[in-house]
Amino acid sequence: MLASPWRARRRGSCLEALPRAGRCCARLAGVAFALALAVSPGLAFAQAEALLDEGKSLMKKGKVAEACPKLEESYRLSPRSATLLALAMCHEKQGKIATAWSEYIDLGAAARKEGNKRLEADAKARGAKLELSLPRLTLSVPRAAAIEGLEVTLDGAPVDGALWGQARPIDPGQHKVSANAPGRKPWEKSVTIKRGERKTVAVPALAKDASAAAQPAPAAEAPASAAPEKGSAGAGDGAAEPGKGAAGAGRGAAAPEKGAVAAAPGKGAAGPGKGAAGPGKAAAGPEPDAPPAAPPAAEEQEPSSGSSPRHTGSFVIQAGVAGGALIGLMDSGSFGDLSAYSYSYNIPEGELIAPCDDEVCHASFDPAIGPFAGGEAFIGVALSEDLHLGARVLGGYRFGGGYLAVGGPSVSMRLGRLWLGLSGLVGPVAQQAKVTGIKGEIPSEVVHLNYGRSEVAVNAREGSLPESALVQTLAFGGSVDVSLVLADLPSAGWTSGALLLSVSPTIMKGLDGWVFAAPASLGYRFY
Repeated sequence: MLASPWRARRRGSCLEALPRAGRCCARLAGVAFALALAVSPGLAFAQAEALLDEGKSLMKKGKVAEACPKLEESYRLSPRSATLLALAMCHEKQGKIATAWSEYIDLGAAARKEGNKRLEADAKARGAKLELSLPRLTLSVPRAAAIEGLEVTLDGAPVDGALWGQARPIDPGQHKVSANAPGRKPWEKSVTIKRGERKTVAVPALAKDASAAAQPAPAAEAPASAAPEKGSAGAGDGAAEPGKGAAGAGRGAAAPEKGAVAAAPGKGAAGPGKGAAGPGKAAAGPEPDAPPAAPPAAEEQEPSSGSSPRHTGSFVIQAGVAGGALIGLMDSGSFGDLSAYSYSYNIPEGELIAPCDDEVCHASFDPAIGPFAGGEAFIGVALSEDLHLGARVLGGYRFGGGYLAVGGPSVSMRLGRLWLGLSGLVGPVAQQAKVTGIKGEIPSEVVHLNYGRSEVAVNAREGSLPESALVQTLAFGGSVDVSLVLADLPSAGWTSGALLLSVSPTIMKGLDGWVFAAPASLGYRFY
């Protein structure tokens, strides 16, 4: 009796202590959680720094294959511009130039947000340098192949249908293109692409898969009275009643010699956790006199995909509009009938006044420069996807009077997004230029009597000379053609080609003087 109050007080004090202990534990847990949150980023940052230093060290030793994964992990742990720059440089050295190009673009955007103009400019310069040599792969899906449910993948990654037919940057090396669709045989193709190459892989129409298309014949319904009372399936018996369970392996499944077959879908197939056929249903075997099933349809012949619409040996045609400047340094020529003029020179007998004609007299002109507009064209054959040989023509009207109509053999080579070409040109060139005078030739046998001069000015009455005249000459020369691919649009159809912006500095030697042209053109080259 005496111990009871004490025990009661002791129990009460313990009960009072429990909430205080819980509050203390909660506070300690909160402090520990806060410390974990504070320490975790620090640990991740320290680990990222160590990986960054290790990756840079491996890069200096030339071990880029080991360096790049460490830099990737460092950037994942702590995404910073300095790490992204090192990672892009590593991928560039590794030859993954499309990956590096994309990372330089991301780096430029990050540097812009940070206000680091120097890093932004450096990233843009590095990316622009790589862009010229980026390989590009086009996945062409013709209309006949674009069936419902078609999935096209590149190196295992699905390619959105909106990107079919578009040239996309890709790392040099070997890649795998595959396609699959319900009820069709899968297809795949490996393609190897080099720096600056443009390739197209055409996905063919997938052949039908006979094994997937074949469906089991629907089972006939048995009379309701034929349903057995037990779950075991005997010869000629139906499937088990509901609640009895389907016959499992070794538990009453019909043996082959009994002739029982599985029920067709919808005619008594067992649902999850249920028996086989429903009440009154039976999985009937095929009748002995049933006609044989029709053979599966013949498989469609799989068309050849081809490697690219730019086949070697195919014709190449380019046409476009051109315009630019035409500069003529034709200092002599004729402006029409010169017989109305005469000139004089010394002979042993005295002074001779000789009439002019186109043989002995010529007009002199000032240099002239003027704009012209016209067109240009190229027709040839593709010796390879990157080398075209043919002929080029350039022509146009010079504003203010004159024309340009030249052409000749031409060769073009593709280097990344640029086409570089050389053309040999010949043809007539004419310009309206200011007439400065007329000169007549002195026969060589009397040059010594005329102070060593081989020609002399024609005596022209004041105002008799035209202010300007059209001077023309036959010129020979060539041009260097530089074309930038604005849009590369390869396809399996006749429209396959590229939109080009070209400049063609041209220099030509005329029979009298020189001709310079600086045309620019916008054209489409059909492959």
